[in-house]
Amino acid sequence: MIKGLLETKFHIPAGRADDVARPRLIGLLERGIGAQHRLILVSAPAGYGKSTLISAWLRASSEDRAVAWLSLDGEDNDVNRFLMHWVAMFDRAQANLGEGARQWLELGQTQPPAALMDALIDDLAGLQRPLVVVLDDYHVIDRPAIHEALARFIERRPPQVHLVISTRQDPPLSLARLRGHEQMTEIRAQHLRFTPEEARQFLVHSMKLDRLGEVAAALEERTEGWVVGLQLAALALQTAADPERFIQNFRGSHRYVLDYLAEEVLRQQGDELRAFLTQTSVLDRFDAEVCAALTGRADSPAIIDRLERANLFIVPLDDQRRWYRYHHLFADYLRTELGKGEQAELLERAARWHEANGLVFEAVRYAFASGNAELVADLLERALQNAATWTGGDLGTLIQWLDKLPRPLMAARPTLTLHASRALYLAGRAELSGQFLDQAEEALRASPAPAPDVARQLAIVAAYRGSLAAFRGDLPAAFEWINRALDQLPPDALHARARATDALGLAHELAGNLEEAGRAFLRASELAQAAGVSYLAVNARCEAALVQIGQGRLLLASQTCQQALALAADGKIPPLGLAWAILGEIARERNELATAERLLLDGMSLSRQGGLTDDLRIELLFLARLRQALGDWPAARAALEQMDAIVQSFGIQRLIILSGAQRARLHLMQGAADGAARWAASYTQQRQAAGAAYVQDFEELTLARVHLANGEPGRAASLLRPLFERANAAGRGYTTLEAAILLARCHGAQNQPAAAGEWLARALRWAEPEGFLRIFLDEGPELAKLLPSVRAVAPEFVDRILDATAAERTASASANARLTEPLSEQELRVLALVVAGKSNAEIAAELVISVGTAKWHVHNILQKLEVSTRTQAIARARELGI
Repeated sequence: MIKGLLETKFHIPAGRADDVARPRLIGLLERGIGAQHRLILVSAPAGYGKSTLISAWLRASSEDRAVAWLSLDGEDNDVNRFLMHWVAMFDRAQANLGEGARQWLELGQTQPPAALMDALIDDLAGLQRPLVVVLDDYHVIDRPAIHEALARFIERRPPQVHLVISTRQDPPLSLARLRGHEQMTEIRAQHLRFTPEEARQFLVHSMKLDRLGEVAAALEERTEGWVVGLQLAALALQTAADPERFIQNFRGSHRYVLDYLAEEVLRQQGDELRAFLTQTSVLDRFDAEVCAALTGRADSPAIIDRLERANLFIVPLDDQRRWYRYHHLFADYLRTELGKGEQAELLERAARWHEANGLVFEAVRYAFASGNAELVADLLERALQNAATWTGGDLGTLIQWLDKLPRPLMAARPTLTLHASRALYLAGRAELSGQFLDQAEEALRASPAPAPDVARQLAIVAAYRGSLAAFRGDLPAAFEWINRALDQLPPDALHARARATDALGLAHELAGNLEEAGRAFLRASELAQAAGVSYLAVNARCEAALVQIGQGRLLLASQTCQQALALAADGKIPPLGLAWAILGEIARERNELATAERLLLDGMSLSRQGGLTDDLRIELLFLARLRQALGDWPAARAALEQMDAIVQSFGIQRLIILSGAQRARLHLMQGAADGAARWAASYTQQRQAAGAAYVQDFEELTLARVHLANGEPGRAASLLRPLFERANAAGRGYTTLEAAILLARCHGAQNQPAAAGEWLARALRWAEPEGFLRIFLDEGPELAKLLPSVRAVAPEFVDRILDATAAERTASASANARLTEPLSEQELRVLALVVAGKSNAEIAAELVISVGTAKWHVHNILQKLEVSTRTQAIARARELGI
């Protein structure tokens, strides 16, 4: 139901008043299109039929014209949400239209809206037929960033794209300049008001008021052609004993007109119907059942049918005509007829009905609107114990509600505080989650509740403490709490046992016991599925897939992700985002970059919808690796910056250290050895001060890479050999594979080809069955030159690696050709060695040239790349894809 309502944002609305206004005003709109005006502005107060006019025009226009429509509301007054709906609108108009802009959007808040607009404009430039873009109710927007982005679109939009804005007030979009340059069509209240003849047609044909004669002209004059005023007046006139007297007494400003006519409409309906309308006006949408709950009327279905037939400002929301809403202006007026206490009581009834009917999220929203914090707390306490609340993965909404709830209310409710701590844990807010657990445990131990109930709750406390300890990397505490929870939780506590088992999987993973971790995650998924919690069932299976990648088992990980996707009946719930993203990461490992990008961005979109920040943390790392593979270094940096922002907000030292290692790797790939060296020094100091209780394979491999980049292959090898042995013994296949590749590089750097070939042969034997390809390509030319010597180990696989390397070099050559002065073949060879971190002397020895000649080549390279330092040259070469 919610998905259907969201889809209406992109649908052209229907109306009836447009039947009379069409010829005169549609001509104005068509002239604006024909004149290639940058903007068509339809600006007038509420009730002038702006949307109706535009929809009538578009429905009557040529089939050769595409339409993109976006109905805005108050929630769109957020830059990210506006841009998300803005880009989605184009995809609704034409499949995959705006794909480039969507990819920019997935990079998140660090990307300026102007860049997204430019990407969208580039996509629109290739349109073969005209496109009309409509922003309806733009007056709800007041964010300067949105106005600036839209101004950029207006300024740069392709000629076949026409923008129409419907609004109650003029937007700050340099209208005077557009007007002065005759680049804007304006349709305002004086254009939109009905003429006497249009008013007569509307009253006679649309409102079925015959034999009005001069009364219609008088009513048009009194309302100044205001469409809503005419409609309200016509409703009152249908039962007026003396129409002329009614109109004679009808006068005043628009606000008073609305108040007066609404009162007349209500007064004509009788007390019972009037009460029904006002009592149900608190509902955002309604059906007969919820109306009966609020009004006590058993005949609610008949009343709704009567309201619809009478055209009494009721709007159907589905084809089955079950759900409806009132016209917004009418509902606003109706609510003014309610006293504050009566309105609060009705909202409380609405909250209770929605909870009883399984609409938990709507129930809590009505409870908040009622102002009854006690009711909100009661509903949230029950909601957080309900599997249905968790199954969809809408974590962001839960966190918003918890943040709004007064803390004293929570302190008196240990069950609410206990489960709120879980939501906070999932959102990465570990410190506050721990505080809530302390409060809950203290209250539970002092509780007069029956001992079995308290014991069950305390076992859940232990499970949640185990989760927090594992998240922080405190493995002794994690295993102790988790085992205690599993011993104490009753067998029927499926959801709690699933959470404890999931935490056990994380603890085993951090301890390096990947086989045990995988088993625990899969068991957690089974328990969660039995409990009816899709979120955890999907997420735990995704965690198992990540462990399987760590084991070097891409094929199995792919199967596990597919199993996760099959667990959710609705294929669009947010937890599935991580499954799609992992499939994207697997595709990247196989060097299927286009597939990787599509899967990853689709997954990230779902995760963002649910506010699943920890999933996004993982996905942003995948995105950085993908952008790096594509040679888009600015985008790779942006993705890592976003990931690091999430990590810093979590405040978990384990993740902060890991994030630093991930940034250091990017520094190494871009030739920024200084940044990587600073991380290595800091990490080494931490490593010596206090050894971690968890495995740090990624950090250790990164440290070895720093040593290798610094020209210390022996030092790197001394770190890699014991790491290789430990990982190999524990079944950590990915670490084993990467360590073998790096050891091959170390021996190659020390001019030990036999040893280098031996290590590389091992790596190829492990990599080929699973399709690991990218891990070899990312090592660059230093590894590529070793491959021919071991081709016999895996001929077809080595050929694939070498072919992919050649293809990337061809793309690099193409990028080089686009330089104002392309690099020569020798300069390209020198640049490759600069990127590898070689000194001028090492370059000279490698290419059998003098040091002076090497310096001269480096000087020329810097000039052609328009940079002044080696570090800048490396970054520039990466950005260009050379």
